[in-house]
Amino acid sequence: MEEKITVGSLVEQIYKILHDDIVSLRLAPGQKLSVDSLVRRFGVSRTPVRDALNILVTDGLVTLSPRVGYFVVSLTPLDVEEISDIRKMIELYALPRAVRQITPAEIGRMEQETRRIQQLPESERRQTFERVDRSFHLDLIRLAGNKRLVEMFTEISAFIDLMRHLDVRINDALNEHLAILQAMREGNEAAAAKQLETHLENVKHAVLTRFAAEAKAGPRH
Repeated sequence: MEEKITVGSLVEQIYKILHDDIVSLRLAPGQKLSVDSLVRRFGVSRTPVRDALNILVTDGLVTLSPRVGYFVVSLTPLDVEEISDIRKMIELYALPRAVRQITPAEIGRMEQETRRIQQLPESERRQTFERVDRSFHLDLIRLAGNKRLVEMFTEISAFIDLMRHLDVRINDALNEHLAILQAMREGNEAAAAKQLETHLENVKHAVLTRFAAEAKAGPRH
């Protein structure tokens, strides 16, 4: 189906659509991305399509094989381990500073958003969770007041988005968020850090478990 790109930067719009398609798994890991097919899909010339794909290559979400073409990245268990370790390092460093900076009003807002998702119908919960989960973790880092920390996190955020779609524990994750926020409300840095570390380890374990299950099931036909 052709998706017309209209106002603004063609490259930015194509990039955002493909980025969302990749991290939401609408484009399968390892899938070849045909420039000609994307040209027809978006109704544009080859140049903005190639430019958007090359940005995705820089992000690490697309790989480019010379004389073969572009492919959606396929995460490996080692990738998940490494990304999770970097994420944990950043977030656990930021958290004590966030505990000292966050206000009761901000905690209340984050708790309200979390509980609102819990009340949504199952069909709506996933998409809303993705947005709020992304905001939840980024807010914790921003509250540390270190812009370079935010930049470091942003560099791996696309992979975290991809892992988020591989983790189906929405209800458990929301309860883990509430536990983190409760410890922050109490001003208990050690408890908040323990809850956050448990949450991040659970995310990693869920993704690795899914990888193991899919490997055991074998290729799909």
